[in-house]
Amino acid sequence: MGDDIDAPHSYSFKVPAHATLNEIFEHLASKRYLATVAGRDHSWEAVIGNKSLALFKGNNRLPEPSGTLSNSVSKHASEGTLNVRFKYNSAAT
Repeated sequence: MGDDIDAPHSYSFKVPAHATLNEIFEHLASKRYLATVAGRDHSWEAVIGNKSLALFKGNNRLPEPSGTLSNSVSKHASEGTLNVRFKYNSAAT
């Protein structure tokens, strides 16, 4: 269970409006934001609003390549704020 009892975990930081989603995920990778999970075939989805914009397979700190990663943060921000939620997808058993 680890620190699940304290969920959800939030982390705030500032970036320029012209920053890309990829730059956001690189920053989060450098901070080791996503938890390492034992096993394989699990994934994390980065969700903004109700749209999944990036997929992190297994314990990869960076998402799978995607055309959305070069999008500017400002394209997805609301009133200067970008809220990203990470959804955990467990491995099939």
